[in-house]
Amino acid sequence: MSEPEQQSASQRWYSLALRAQRHRIAASFDRLLAPAVLYDRVRPHSYQLRVVEQVLREKAPAAILADDVGLGKTIEAGLIYKELALRGLVRTALVLAPKSLLSQWQQELREHFDEDFVLTDEKRFRGFEVEPRVICSLPQFVRSFARINSHSWDCVIADEAHLLANPASRRRQCVSELRSAWRLLLTATPVANRITDLYSLIDLAVPGRLGTQREFEAEYVADPGTCRVVRPDRIADLRNLAREHMCRTRRSDTDIAFAGRAVDTRSISATPAEDALISDVTDYLRVLFRRAPVGSSKVNRGAVIREIMALQQSLSSSPQAIECSLRARAEKHPEERGELLALADRCAAIVSAKEATLLDVLAELRDEPVLIFTLRLETAARLREVIRARGRSAESYIGALSRSERETLVQRFNSGGLQTLIATDAGAEGLNLHQRCHIVVNYDLHWNPMRIEQRIGRVHRLGQSRDVRVLNFVLHETIDDYVVRLLYQKISLFTMTVGALETVLSEVQEGEFDLEERILELLLQADDRTKLRREMAELGDDLLSARERQTAAESLTAEVLR
Repeated sequence: MSEPEQQSASQRWYSLALRAQRHRIAASFDRLLAPAVLYDRVRPHSYQLRVVEQVLREKAPAAILADDVGLGKTIEAGLIYKELALRGLVRTALVLAPKSLLSQWQQELREHFDEDFVLTDEKRFRGFEVEPRVICSLPQFVRSFARINSHSWDCVIADEAHLLANPASRRRQCVSELRSAWRLLLTATPVANRITDLYSLIDLAVPGRLGTQREFEAEYVADPGTCRVVRPDRIADLRNLAREHMCRTRRSDTDIAFAGRAVDTRSISATPAEDALISDVTDYLRVLFRRAPVGSSKVNRGAVIREIMALQQSLSSSPQAIECSLRARAEKHPEERGELLALADRCAAIVSAKEATLLDVLAELRDEPVLIFTLRLETAARLREVIRARGRSAESYIGALSRSERETLVQRFNSGGLQTLIATDAGAEGLNLHQRCHIVVNYDLHWNPMRIEQRIGRVHRLGQSRDVRVLNFVLHETIDDYVVRLLYQKISLFTMTVGALETVLSEVQEGEFDLEERILELLLQADDRTKLRREMAELGDDLLSARERQTAAESLTAEVLR
């Protein structure tokens, strides 16, 4: 028997095994356990529960979750996994996702499903052979495939699965070879570019079910050259075939009414002293960047880049934050002590222009509850001090607080006993403040758009009865100003649905590309502001092109599948 024939026979046997398992387990899911267990953590919509039931009762043990963007495919996948875990059907699980979405997955699984998954780049990661629950980027998955596939997994979840549609790609081949009992593929655009994308994903979920790609094209494709038109006489058959293996909810199928979102970005002129400090610290960071090791010292270079990123975030946050960071670095690097302390000494006399603007905004808002986000503890402490001095109640919600302390703060804020909550991102997981608050202030910005969306999501979530107001503070003609105007506003980030944002980032950050690191490199390699603006605008064009491709893919998917 030839190798292709052996492969085909193997796929057929695997497909038959999947069908047998489906019939064996379907009857056991007459009543779902997960919704009751997770009642205090997540309240799924009725359509999400229908998807979970369909997968477990009809499509097990493999399915494609293809809801429209923003409808919560992550929640559906988490519910399916939790249901299987509660019943003892899965112990090991592997989540595959683009690099930009890894932290988002970890937070969602922890916050909503009480499941601790480890990221492969965390210090606590002990290896694929040891860890039972892992979240891994697609590039890392390909590089580590031999170790990952040294044993079978109970459940594999692949997010943004349209990135696996190309049958010639190494990542697609690795996923197809991966041994797993359950397999969930998530994508809002199962027909992203060609009708054969649909074939590829179904074949990845249930190998051999559709025969060969050539046979599929002969049966369903009207334009073999481009594969974008279905034969008119086979449209109904193709849609029925898709429904056999796919769960797809359209936005029009739901009764969800999300609150609107109004965005106000304040580009604030820095004081002369503040502007000079930012310029001089940036020059220092450029020197650090140029000294960072290259070539064989990639790991060390990565550590230097992360340290530079932390310093830059402190610089963007407040004079108090960068002063603290500079003094801490001076303790570790005595050879730079004089330069670092001279810069730090200048910080003490500076009051940020953003601080004055914030106080004016809070005065205008009077008694309205406000959620303020900042990157640094020092900034949170400073803002609490100056806000209280103006007679407005304020507290900091930070990672160091105990669980009871956090619960007390949330209760005070939601009940009206606290006007201002100042949160760091480390302390913001699990915050639900939409009952009373509809105003979010990004006092400083993350360069990772998903982190911005997570902030806004603390008040812009189901049950919010008022339009959400988002205020972004940036200093004029600084890197944060360029990030907002040339990147975020270009793709309408602040009004984009979460699913659409994830898809755009998954495409632009494919491979080892990291948006935050790319922005940092542009800042530190640019000789002047004109060059920096130009290169940031080019990066914005890349993001806009990705969004336009996503929109086209959504249209093609809707045309083929409805």
